[in-house]
Amino acid sequence: MNRLVIVLVATILFAASSAFGAPMLRPSVTVDAPVIKLGDLFADAGALANDPIAPAPAPGMRTTFTSDWLAAMAREHRLPWTPSSAYDQAIVERASRSIGADRIAQEILGEIGSRQRVDDAELQLDNPGLRLVVAADAPDVVAIDGLTVDPRSGRVSAFVSAPAGDPAALRQRVTARLVYRADLPVLNRMLSPGATIAAGDLDMIKVRRDRIGPDVATDAAQLIGKTPRRQLRAGEPVRLADVQLPILVHKGDLVTIVLDTGSLQLTAQGKALDDGAQGVLVRVENTKSNRVVDAAVSGPGTVAVNLPGGGDVARTASR
Repeated sequence: MNRLVIVLVATILFAASSAFGAPMLRPSVTVDAPVIKLGDLFADAGALANDPIAPAPAPGMRTTFTSDWLAAMAREHRLPWTPSSAYDQAIVERASRSIGADRIAQEILGEIGSRQRVDDAELQLDNPGLRLVVAADAPDVVAIDGLTVDPRSGRVSAFVSAPAGDPAALRQRVTARLVYRADLPVLNRMLSPGATIAAGDLDMIKVRRDRIGPDVATDAAQLIGKTPRRQLRAGEPVRLADVQLPILVHKGDLVTIVLDTGSLQLTAQGKALDDGAQGVLVRVENTKSNRVVDAAVSGPGTVAVNLPGGGDVARTASR
């Protein structure tokens, strides 16, 4: 009798398993839900496929189920499966994606912008490899809390997590620096001394403000009309000391000395003792009297003297 019962039970189990095929273990599985179901681990689980059996690992993580655990779970759910060996196992990974550092910095900068002006600013994370791992179907929204900004140093600290609103989301501390950038004029071609810088010779680039020296030209007007004192390369900030107004009077040149009183203009010939650009005072020796006067360069080969220093010019011109 007992033998008959055993045969009958075996026949029923065989028939049941034949109805939907013998369950087969899936050794490697990726799930996209927070719960692992029996059908995720076993193919041909039939009506039992939707039975929840365990929480899914966190996004980006994996869980390994041993043969003993799988066998116990199969028995609990009356699934006709037994491990073929002690080495049977199932590795379950949660489908996920990453929110990278650029997006995180953008979100934090936007939050800072709601509190203060951040025009021409960018946020540089101390950890540029930072990423937030979220479920594959999670919204791309970052939660930010504990945000602090040091107004003097620009140092930023905050906690971020994703997706926003998920109490199980892992919070990560972020440190960064708020960096402001400014437009800076640079040459778009190499120029040598003697060339005059025109507007077409300049491009504007973005440069960190804290890396702009006090002697660097920050406005195109500071360069246009000037000439390099040395050869200048393209794309580099230009120091004000590296440019000057074009030399209109050179040392040793014969020049015309002009005294203009408003009602009378007198001229004399002189010899320049210095180089000079437009408006620059140079020493000029009167070729008639050999007296030296200070005169301002007013044009190519021309200098002008003020009334207090122009008497010699008047006397020479009147002879």
